[in-house]
Amino acid sequence: MRRITLLLFQLFLALFAGYAVLYDVPNEYLLVPLLCLVCMFFLAKHPDSYPTEKRNKLVLDA
Repeated sequence: MRRITLLLFQLFLALFAGYAVLYDVPNEYLLVPLLCLVCMFFLAKHPDSYPTEKRNKLVLDA
């Protein structure tokens, strides 16, 4: 998956989480926004979400 695709999907999840909080999508105990935020966290940890220059710098620093 390309980096821009991951970033756009994270943006979609953030917007959907905000919409779910504001307009009270039928969710018990705000489960939908919580799941969106957890998915955003795991997408940020995906190896393709880093720029290649930063990834190379991280390898050199180790």
